[in-house]
Amino acid sequence: MSDEKEKNESVADQKKKIRERYKGVDESMLEIIPAIPQEDFFTSVVHKRVAVYARVSTDDPRQTSSYELQRNHYTDFVNQHPNWELVDIYAEM
Repeated sequence: MSDEKEKNESVADQKKKIRERYKGVDESMLEIIPAIPQEDFFTSVVHKRVAVYARVSTDDPRQTSSYELQRNHYTDFVNQHPNWELVDIYAEM
């Protein structure tokens, strides 16, 4: 069994034990703390410094423009998000 699967099962077991412990308790005796909603990374208004990773996997002549296409795609993508700043493009060719 993978470590991730074991961890998920362990967390699920812990939650089950907690729920069992409070089963039948009058809800007015409990303080319910709502979960903090996760921020959507793509719609966040927080300034983000973004780096891009581009990779050309072969020397095949048909991939000659691959890096440029990736660079253009990600530059355009980052520019579509006003709170994002493109810091660098890391490339492996």
